[in-house]
Amino acid sequence: MRGGGGRFSSAALLATLGVLFSAAVMAGPGRADAREAPPEIVTLGTMAGPMANPLRGQPATLLHWAGGMILVDAGDGTVEQMARAGFDSVPLKTVVITHIHADHIGGLFALLSRRYQLMDPPITIYGPPGTQALVAGLVAAMEPLKLTSPALPGAPLRPPADGVKVVEIGDGAELTIEGVSVRAVANKHYLTDSNAPDSAQAQSLSLRFELPGRSVVLTGDTGPSEPVIALARGADVLVSSILDLDAAVAAIRASRPNAPAAFYNAARAHFAQHHLSPEAAGQLAQSAGVKRVVFTHIGITPDRMKAAKAELKKTWKGPVVFAHDLGRY
Repeated sequence: MRGGGGRFSSAALLATLGVLFSAAVMAGPGRADAREAPPEIVTLGTMAGPMANPLRGQPATLLHWAGGMILVDAGDGTVEQMARAGFDSVPLKTVVITHIHADHIGGLFALLSRRYQLMDPPITIYGPPGTQALVAGLVAAMEPLKLTSPALPGAPLRPPADGVKVVEIGDGAELTIEGVSVRAVANKHYLTDSNAPDSAQAQSLSLRFELPGRSVVLTGDTGPSEPVIALARGADVLVSSILDLDAAVAAIRASRPNAPAAFYNAARAHFAQHHLSPEAAGQLAQSAGVKRVVFTHIGITPDRMKAAKAELKKTWKGPVVFAHDLGRY
């Protein structure tokens, strides 16, 4: 390719090299032909919360089917996890954010800035109220990249904002994304005053995707919630978060050993109301009548896993798997 004045555009060259390198990485042995593969859930990152963990990455889940893919949440390291799972991020057209917490959005800047530098096709980001402001901030942070752009003088340079579109969605949203019907409900994750004037802006979403031949519901982060039960009714797969309340409170105690007992009690009450314990997660799955449960966003330490599974069995005896990073389900 040649830019204005007959000179090669280094931006185009870099983009071409990026595609070639990506193709080389993705062409490894054992990669299934996407045209023949049934819809699958790829758990790119399965850690709960923003804490760094050597075994689990930050939350990100890829829904993949013949002819399309949607990334749900983009925690830190998502682009690298996609590569490790055998997926190139260049064809990715859609990201859906469940809520604006650091562990669910930490990888967005890397995703967007990489696409800008390599001149990848535009991408659309769906998310709750506040997503527009979030992405606008990330785009503003990309402006200095223009000063060190790989493009030679005379080559066209796309403004960072031209590479991303934002669509804000909220409670009750029904839409079609890449030919897939999607529904969203506000769940019970945020601790907000419903009487506050901006309470409607603080929404954490649970999502249902009607993939070809397979219905998938992602709870996102939530506590026990009747709207989420209704959303998940009869789903083929429930992808649910899960949190060990005892371990969560123990972590609080370790970080703040001198806090009054009332503080620890309040912390436990918060976790119980705005997250899903193993028993509560099982009850949600049972009440919704789902066919299978895949747990991700796992807030359970390895030494507590046996106890958590025992607690889960009190309310859910159906098929279940505790996902690991790069798992396919």
